[in-house]
Amino acid sequence: MSEADELALRLRAAAEAARAGGAVHLRLRGGDLQRDVHAGERADYSTEADREAQAAVREALRRYFPDEPLVGEETEMDWAPFPSLLQSGCWLTDPLDGTLEFVHGTPAFSCVVSFVREGRPLAAAVYFPAWDELFSAARGAGARLNGRPVRVSGAVRLEEAVFAVPHRSTAPDRARHFADQLAKLVPHLEAFRISGPPSLMATWVACGRYDIMSFLSPRQEAVPGRPFLGQPWETAAFVLLVQEAGGAVASFGGGPPDLLGYNVYAASRALIDEFLAAVAA
Repeated sequence: MSEADELALRLRAAAEAARAGGAVHLRLRGGDLQRDVHAGERADYSTEADREAQAAVREALRRYFPDEPLVGEETEMDWAPFPSLLQSGCWLTDPLDGTLEFVHGTPAFSCVVSFVREGRPLAAAVYFPAWDELFSAARGAGARLNGRPVRVSGAVRLEEAVFAVPHRSTAPDRARHFADQLAKLVPHLEAFRISGPPSLMATWVACGRYDIMSFLSPRQEAVPGRPFLGQPWETAAFVLLVQEAGGAVASFGGGPPDLLGYNVYAASRALIDEFLAAVAA
């Protein structure tokens, strides 16, 4: 199989898996679901919908790649060897990004699926079932929304940019840090939005609805048992979608994207540089 054929097959598998997870969302939407809180954060929890969606993603991927590992937000495993899986090749999924939105009846929730090898995302799909919007990308083949090519906005200055920032932590120290960082940034922006889960914001940067997206108060301590701070099961897809849409992605230090940490996603590298300078001031 040629490299192009492999990428096309992986993209098809990712899209079908994301749609399979989305079908679970729609089936369970509006039900009385128990919330299992993660890491003591009131707004960070999982439900039966998260777990069933991950099982649906796994089943869909097995039809194409039965022997390849899948790691998801709901996976329980020894995380020590996980970084090596990102090198040898594995599938990643956030089966329900936006669990809070899902539980509260808003439509801004998605299923995120990607494939990573040699530390680089190669194929990704993010599906918002309530809107029937499927964002997809393959390395070197561009980004698409429901099959049509999408591009970032092209904004190069913060004063003309809409900044999207996710925040859900109820920890007082993180809330104060978030407010301090936002106060530094707001004078430089056209506008900012705090709306929906990270997948909404990243995909909207990719299609030009927003211009730049980043966390302002990320975790400073890893979840017990995990040797990393970030959310790679969603980060990999975001990196690929924004890059393939013509945008730029950088770590908080300004270097290459960090699949195991946090990043800035933007319509241009100029936006990222101005953003990093503003929050560092």
